[in-house]
Amino acid sequence: MITNFFASFIFSINVTLPIIILLGLGIFLGRRHILDDAFSQKAMKLIFNLTLPLLLFFNIYRGQIDYHSQIDLVIIAVLGTTILFISGELVAAKFIDDKRERGTFVQAVFRGNNAILGLALCVNAYGDAAYIPASIYSAIIVILYNTFGVLTLTRSLSNNKVSALSLISRVAKNPLIIGIVLGIIMNYCAIKLPMPIEKTGHYLADITLPLAVLCTGANINFRYMKVSSRVVSWGIFARLIVAPIFMVLLAKIMGLSGMKLALIFLMSATPLATATYAMVSAMGGNTTTVANIIGITTIGAMIVSSLGLMILTQLGWI
Repeated sequence: MITNFFASFIFSINVTLPIIILLGLGIFLGRRHILDDAFSQKAMKLIFNLTLPLLLFFNIYRGQIDYHSQIDLVIIAVLGTTILFISGELVAAKFIDDKRERGTFVQAVFRGNNAILGLALCVNAYGDAAYIPASIYSAIIVILYNTFGVLTLTRSLSNNKVSALSLISRVAKNPLIIGIVLGIIMNYCAIKLPMPIEKTGHYLADITLPLAVLCTGANINFRYMKVSSRVVSWGIFARLIVAPIFMVLLAKIMGLSGMKLALIFLMSATPLATATYAMVSAMGGNTTTVANIIGITTIGAMIVSSLGLMILTQLGWI
């Protein structure tokens, strides 16, 4: 029993500690103004528009993909995220009086930082074997996040209705979606890139995760990390406790175990996505609430991920 617990502890630490160290280094560099806000914002823009789409593209482009074996992940991603979104909307409508705060809470329920921290944790846990299933899971999740994010913020912060055409256009223009779709097409059609272009793409893709995690750490502002309202406390609880437990139980009910179950947990136990801040800010919402949830869940997610991996390993689920 002690040996199993020790093995579980070592496994969880090996997965999360490198990310914790990078986050800590990012915090240190941010406080020393080596990674200032201007640099971090430009770096994250570069990551979102170029290096992360390339990373997701190459993960799929170069892999041996058995599409049939990934259907269970796709079903869980769609079903789980949709249930969390609808549940968040129902809870927000009943218990959150300030309508303009509802969209922030709902996003905390269903929207994690999958493409950066989730992917980094999955790769740390299972190496190259995690790239393809994690990328396909991310592809579905990114589409849902953008769709549900626009819907809930428009409902809470705007009186205008969301047109189906503008929603489709927004999703279709997402660089992450473009990178994943191109990867699937080129993989399926066995199209080969010229070696110089492929090497250049790999150079850019390889900087994504370390740079993104460093910038995430640099953007953590401890001055805003306080539970200042019901929305913040409920949002933190939903993101770190409700979402991962629900997604793991759903995956278990559907018969998943091992690496796939671990990937779903690690993707679900991520902090509120930083893209939420930009969306709320652009629509005139309360950015302090969003910053509080992002900051606290970023730190808390590392603890939850470590403990969750230990528990799932002890249960023999992964």
